[in-house]
Amino acid sequence: MFKRLIAVLAIVLAGTAPALAKRVALVIGNGAYEHTVPLPNPANDAEQMAAKLRALGFDVVAGQDQTYSDMRRSVMNFAKKAYGAEIAILFYAGHGLQVAGKNHLVPIDATIEDETSLDFETITVDFIMRQMSKDVKVQMVFLDACRDNPLARTLARRMGPTRSGSIGNGLAEIKIEETGGEGSVIAFATSPGDVALDGEGSNSPFTSALIRHIDTPNASIQTVMTRVTGDVYQETEKRQRPWVNASLIGEVFLNKRSVAPSTTVASLGDTSTTTPQQPAANTAGATATQSNIAWEREKLIWETAKSSNTVVDYEAYLQAYPNGLFADFARNSIKRLSSANQVASVNPTVSTDAAGTQGATGVVATLPDPQKAIPGTQVTESALGWNRTARREVQTRLNLAGHDVGRPDGAFGPKTRAGVTAWQTANGIVPTGFFTAAQYALLTAQTATQYSAYQAEVNRKQKAAAASRSTTTRRNNTTTTTRRNNNSGGSMNPAGAAFIGGVVGGIIGGAIGR
Repeated sequence: MFKRLIAVLAIVLAGTAPALAKRVALVIGNGAYEHTVPLPNPANDAEQMAAKLRALGFDVVAGQDQTYSDMRRSVMNFAKKAYGAEIAILFYAGHGLQVAGKNHLVPIDATIEDETSLDFETITVDFIMRQMSKDVKVQMVFLDACRDNPLARTLARRMGPTRSGSIGNGLAEIKIEETGGEGSVIAFATSPGDVALDGEGSNSPFTSALIRHIDTPNASIQTVMTRVTGDVYQETEKRQRPWVNASLIGEVFLNKRSVAPSTTVASLGDTSTTTPQQPAANTAGATATQSNIAWEREKLIWETAKSSNTVVDYEAYLQAYPNGLFADFARNSIKRLSSANQVASVNPTVSTDAAGTQGATGVVATLPDPQKAIPGTQVTESALGWNRTARREVQTRLNLAGHDVGRPDGAFGPKTRAGVTAWQTANGIVPTGFFTAAQYALLTAQTATQYSAYQAEVNRKQKAAAASRSTTTRRNNTTTTTRRNNNSGGSMNPAGAAFIGGVVGGIIGGAIGR
């Protein structure tokens, strides 16, 4: 009898509490561009969107400031997870451009020198959407990539006037193709062909509104996007209107929650009388308000910790939200800062010369043993915040340390990664090809003398080149002035006059003789 009761209970539970549907998302934010204008917000946009989607039960493939190879790898991982999903989402923030009606997402190492670069340096939205169409019920695409992009103007100039007309502002409209699922949602930060604003805060206007509304309980995605559009339109003083194209056979909810019944029995013995409760919409609205308040509070504490970038504040966030949306990021930041502090605490007297270069005085030449066990990753290296100039410096230091990475260009390709790996191996560090803060401090200390000499030589050559240009300019100015004086007032120099006189005399004499 007991076993039969358990079996019946299992059937009831299976009918009332189905397993969570498979949800996957690809979230990428590119802002640290090496060959064009960097963007301040995409990394923050991606970080917070990834946290939101994870809280909604999505298996998220996330990346920040990704190169072309990084993006290809992320798309591949996403494609494998997306097969057979109920909902698959693409969120991208960063530079994008449209050419001949196709939308291209731009990795941070793209140069876009000519049309060939489009095939080998960018990833099209169409390509990613093909990966989302494999037995996926609902596809959602959110593109915050309609920003002003200098790379598009460079490409237009090199394509010439006859073909540059295929390059448009912003992104091109994406037409939804029926894939046999339950439909798709395509959302742009602004209308096709228009340019979106990056915003003055830590998030763009579009992503900020999307993060605010996407997890509203019992709100369909259609309702969410209506609210997002309204917020962006008002917050940008009607300068930006998001564009949404939806083709769904029904309402889709990302945060569906059960609602209390509309009536309740007033008395167990009297079934004829019922007492109405508050409408379900009010309950959902109150829940949504509480959820938004809680999110804004957590976000404020996280932003405070992130702006101060101290171990104490990250620990304060974790104490308040041990399982918060940014808990993993906080723990990684604590590890990064602790690693840097351990290296500095061995001998904190790091000198800095007039050029801003750290000297070798008082800096240890080896890492403490605990630091050797902490492997570098893309996350630990991205946390260092290197721009293109800083990356060139790192490449120069690797060359000076005896690990040839080629000409310093600020792009960390396979040769640079191999050089990093070789340097790590030579120093007894786990060879991953990526730096930690402590490892970078060690490389700086090891190459302090060589790098100072290198900078001095560069400065000497620059001064010599400037002096040479100055001398050449003076010489050219003197020559130009002399020629101008010789030819001024219609006069002619004696040699020229004698030559012309002889020619004229010869012609006249010949004519008389004939």
